[in-house]
Amino acid sequence: MMRPALQQKVLPGLIAIATVVLAPYSSRAEKPILTDEFERFLVTRATEVGEPLGTAELIFPNSKKITWSLVPPVPGGDRRRYLREGQLDATEIVSIDAVSGEIRLKATPATNPGHYYAEIRATNEDGFMEAVLIIIALPETPRAENALDMFTQRIETPGLTFWATESVDKEKVEYAAGIATALLMKDQAGSGIITEHVKRRKAVMTIFKTFEERNTAVEFYMHRRSLGIRSQDLEDEEIIPDYLRLGGPEGLRRDASVEEITHLIHRGGIMSAYPELQKRIEKAAYAAVDRGFYRPQDGLPYEDYPDEYLAYGLDIFYGAHRRHDFEGTLLTPENLESLDPELHEILSFLFPTRAEFFRAMGWEDDF
Repeated sequence: MMRPALQQKVLPGLIAIATVVLAPYSSRAEKPILTDEFERFLVTRATEVGEPLGTAELIFPNSKKITWSLVPPVPGGDRRRYLREGQLDATEIVSIDAVSGEIRLKATPATNPGHYYAEIRATNEDGFMEAVLIIIALPETPRAENALDMFTQRIETPGLTFWATESVDKEKVEYAAGIATALLMKDQAGSGIITEHVKRRKAVMTIFKTFEERNTAVEFYMHRRSLGIRSQDLEDEEIIPDYLRLGGPEGLRRDASVEEITHLIHRGGIMSAYPELQKRIEKAAYAAVDRGFYRPQDGLPYEDYPDEYLAYGLDIFYGAHRRHDFEGTLLTPENLESLDPELHEILSFLFPTRAEFFRAMGWEDDF
């Protein structure tokens, strides 16, 4: 009897570490760059000991000799705080080839179903960097017909669709849907072309309770491509409804709703609706990086700079970064036009003003 093909074990589209070619490598000191997200692999009861699960890779090329290793999980030891108390140790069931980065099953998981964690470490002469490894043990491969079962809450807006798991706060789902409606308000009052494109692309915001719930949602991510949708995730713990309304006050965790919804509108609608404008966004993003106005996070692929830059700018446009500054000038909505006139012009074309946005959200008293 033929065993299932290997790609059924390695989840399609789930490998967060991708190879992106940038400028030619220089001889300066440079650590190997890994994603700040995670690598995620599926093991079922049909997976045999010794079977390869996949290969870890760098984000950017690095010509220096790389040594790969696995490190047992230390709660809070990763930047994203995916590693927490009580997690199973992936180093007990998988190994990694020090030269190639290939990951193999070395022992049958004792807990099935179960989630096993470790850190993948890439080391060269300049130092090391790490990414989280998640091994998901299930009795069998999830079926496509069950891919959406986890999303028990669903809201349709004029442009985007919102799917949330049962454990997500209903009011937070409604808040996020309200953000999306407000962001597309200007487009819908005009040509409606962005809204048309996001609907055509079946843009869906998936909301999970925690990063743990998202990171291990194999039944959805394994079959996402076959569903023909474009999705972006958001977590209940990232949705802070008071943050933007109060102008990003100190001591309150940042609300990620505008950023993540903007990513979905950008990739699902703006890029295809306005290709020439997209070129302007790209040019403006790289110029902002060159002059230090926008500082991408470590390991962010070059091709993602424009997407993150647009969302960063919109947060400034709506007053979320007013306590930060650039060369002594505060990042306020009022100052954005002088700080980055091209970005201000792009945002003003695409989105409602701060006053219009606040009015649509029912925040007139807080403007």
